[in-house]
Order: sequence, then C-alpha cells, then structure tokens
Amino acid sequence: MEQQHPLLQRAQRYPRGDVDLTPPGCRYDEAVGAWRVIQTGALWVETPNREGPRTKKNDIETGEDQKGQ
Repeated sequence: MEQQHPLLQRAQRYPRGDVDLTPPGCRYDEAVGAWRVIQTGALWVETPNREGPRTKKNDIETGEDQKGQ
C-alpha cells in the first residue's frame, strides 16, 4: 500500500467551480500568453473600457487563506 505525504492526507478538498472566466468576445492566444479580442486581434488588456478582472471573487480558498480559521 502506498502512503501519502501527511499534508496530502490532511488537505481539504473542494469542488471545482464551473465559472467561465473568458472575457466576452475573446480567445486565449497561447503563443503570446494573453487574451485577444476576436474581432480586432488586439490584446484584451490594452482595450479601453474593458471589464476588470473577476478572479478574486471566484478564487478557491486554500490553506494559506484559512490561517485564522
């Protein structure tokens, strides 16, 4: 029987959320490592009036975040 590391044995597991964080009208360009606007090909981060990042509200809490709990 294979033993797991003690941290892996005690780690809490959380379901993954099905939240799509893709900016509307964009596709991810792997060569550049950034989102591009499909219609213009411009980098999404350089587009004026773009929607701000949404990841902080949708992040998965980790043990580091739960120190005080």
